[in-house]
Amino acid sequence: MKKTSPPRSFDRRTALSALAASALVTTGCPLSIPESLPDGEPAADASSLPVADLVAQTLEAEKQGRGLSTMVNGAWQIFHGILAYGNEFQIDTPRGRQSALEYFRAGGTCDGFRPMIGDAFEGDDRYGVRVDLEPSTKVGQGHRDQWLAVVAQTGLPVDATWVVEERTLTIDDWMRQAEWDVPLNYEAEFSWTLIPLSYYRTTDHRWTARDGNTYSTELLLQSEVEHDLSISVCGGTHRLIGIATALRNRMAEGSPITGVWAAAKEHLEATIELARVNQNPDGTYSTSYMHRTGWCNDLGETLGTTGHVLEFIATAGDRDLLQSDWVVRSVRKLCDVLHQCRDVDLECGVLYHALHGLVVYQQQTAT
Repeated sequence: MKKTSPPRSFDRRTALSALAASALVTTGCPLSIPESLPDGEPAADASSLPVADLVAQTLEAEKQGRGLSTMVNGAWQIFHGILAYGNEFQIDTPRGRQSALEYFRAGGTCDGFRPMIGDAFEGDDRYGVRVDLEPSTKVGQGHRDQWLAVVAQTGLPVDATWVVEERTLTIDDWMRQAEWDVPLNYEAEFSWTLIPLSYYRTTDHRWTARDGNTYSTELLLQSEVEHDLSISVCGGTHRLIGIATALRNRMAEGSPITGVWAAAKEHLEATIELARVNQNPDGTYSTSYMHRTGWCNDLGETLGTTGHVLEFIATAGDRDLLQSDWVVRSVRKLCDVLHQCRDVDLECGVLYHALHGLVVYQQQTAT
């Protein structure tokens, strides 16, 4: 993997200023130059640390050691950072350094994120929030409702405000637009839609969309369960995360796990077992995800596959599973790979999905 310089210079390290103008690939997540080294650098022998301490130190080091800017980076990069760190993810903006989430909520934009006023809904004076797709660009939204799914996972409530074209709307307005536009999801990728549905709606939620048909959380869940994971993006881990998020919401409600919900539970359990069976001896998950064995010596690819699979397992697994030896081994290995890549410009999707996997693991195993 190619090492690159930071995207901007800092007065405190003027020796690096000449490097600041180096070309930056749009998919890279560059290094920043923090005021001081972050506390809690991983110990020389990380194996001696309790796994909870290792995860905490890795997350803090990565948060402090990398930096993004709305003047340089696109939404693809920045929203992946928000996915991992939520409101704590800081970026450089024309208004100074601030929380990326708060910057966008206040009406801020960047390449790949320029939300628009959507449809007017009958019976009230509210309008939806629409965010265009920019698939395959690695700048804008690559999947329908991807950014809404990221926002939902930050913990923002459904009535939280969001400024769009100088009009103050809410997350619920964004959610209603997503529901209205479900028939436009020609790719039948509903995993990102399932995530905000699971945060902001009940599991028996039903609605009428723009084509006049009635849709439901269960209908989208059924579609996701039936898809072939082996031909899905990122090995199907995103579909699995959407399914797992919906099932977790169902269980939290205390609602019956029957029908499609039982099928979803069985599907998740079987896929977790495939991840375990195909895990590599060093703790990494297969470079073929859950589908067959696979290993390579490229740290970037290893980070991408192991990070995505851990993110799924951390979302779907219970506390006992997450504390099992094979999962803990993968967590330690992921932290080790991140430490080895500390001075490398990484692709932001790969990096922040791995970090989000660690965040979810930390949340699910906290005492």
